[in-house]
Amino acid sequence: MKKLVATLLCLILAVSMTAVTASAADEQITLLVWDTFTSDSMRAGIETINQMFMDAYPNVTIEHLSKDLDSMSQTLKPAFMSGDAPDVIYHEMGISEMGDYVKAGYLMNLSDAYAQYGWNDTLMSVSKAVPSVGDFVYGVGHEVETMGLYYNPAILEEVGVGVPTTVEELTAAMAKIKEAGYIPMGNTLDQYWYNNMNFVGTVLYAFMTKDEIDACMNEDASWDTASVRLAVETIQEWIDEGYFPDHPEVSTEQQVMFALGESAFWVTGNWSVGQLSDVGIDDFTYAIIPFPGSETCADGGSQVNFVGSGFMVSNLSENKETALQYIDFCLNTAEAAKVWYEVSQVIPPYTGDSGAEINDYLKIITGYLSDPSISNVAGINMWLGSNAFEFFSHAGQNLVLGVYDVDGFIQAADEATAADVAAGGTKGTIQFDD
Repeated sequence: MKKLVATLLCLILAVSMTAVTASAADEQITLLVWDTFTSDSMRAGIETINQMFMDAYPNVTIEHLSKDLDSMSQTLKPAFMSGDAPDVIYHEMGISEMGDYVKAGYLMNLSDAYAQYGWNDTLMSVSKAVPSVGDFVYGVGHEVETMGLYYNPAILEEVGVGVPTTVEELTAAMAKIKEAGYIPMGNTLDQYWYNNMNFVGTVLYAFMTKDEIDACMNEDASWDTASVRLAVETIQEWIDEGYFPDHPEVSTEQQVMFALGESAFWVTGNWSVGQLSDVGIDDFTYAIIPFPGSETCADGGSQVNFVGSGFMVSNLSENKETALQYIDFCLNTAEAAKVWYEVSQVIPPYTGDSGAEINDYLKIITGYLSDPSISNVAGINMWLGSNAFEFFSHAGQNLVLGVYDVDGFIQAADEATAADVAAGGTKGTIQFDD
């Protein structure tokens, strides 16, 4: 009888444990995701990927909310403070944007996740470099963007200049292009921060070595170097010689100007591939090369890359593992990469073969992104503290308006960096509890 009772108790315990295990496996999880995918193409991409994830993980429901950047910035901090933050946040990841959240302990350290999911090997390195403070990695960068020199081959052929391989050759080519009646450089340095920062940062990097960039971005070094001075002098020369459109301090439709054949060169990022397509000029063809380095730069100049936005996990989330699985699915699978390429027309950080049908111009850009001979470095907008970010947001326009000469530019840049250092708002000075 005792043996029978013992056997029955074992059976009951086994059944009970099986029921508990099954219940855990079938636990329904709701993952709250906030992102900034407000355009039609980006929204279509993420909604497709969300459904793919839920099909693969039937016990997970994704509650997805898209916000524009202003709304995200206004609502994210109150959500954290009230305990109502989303599990996954997709937002701008520069230290000026997310530094306070890192210091407050609101974001999960993803260092172990990079090793666990193989992201160190399968994602572009810039995805980790941008959202990192020392050994603390607070995000996974997405939407790889890189600055390039777009040019009109027909104009160059007509004028009789070759494709420039250095900044110095570019300057010489623009002189001849202006004489021929074209606008040499189709950029405006206007009221928009990105038109200033992307252009100025690209030219700075053409003259600066990687060590110099690292010193300014990570070690709060002075901008008063020979390389930076040469870069700013070059921009000032282009302004003085009239190589930009008339009144470059005023915004204009740069992509239309370029597509209509009015300008020969345009310094811009891969997002402009879609903009040029939207202009709708069927017979317009152009070419893209990495922005050239200076003859004075020891390593040939550094190509500017961005992963301006990316995925982050709330440290308050009760679903951290599911959140990591979701990010892994979004960024580290061929299926999702194919959607990003074909539906959203952006470059994901996934380095494997996605089997996607990629736009011919995006193929050129992905080709030189993976070229080991090109020195790829995250753009300055990803590394700056808030005061330096504000300075560079208007730096080009202030050069056009004569607010700065070269010395004034250097002094203002150093003063902005010093203010960020005093506030503990740079990668080199930020303090937080890991």
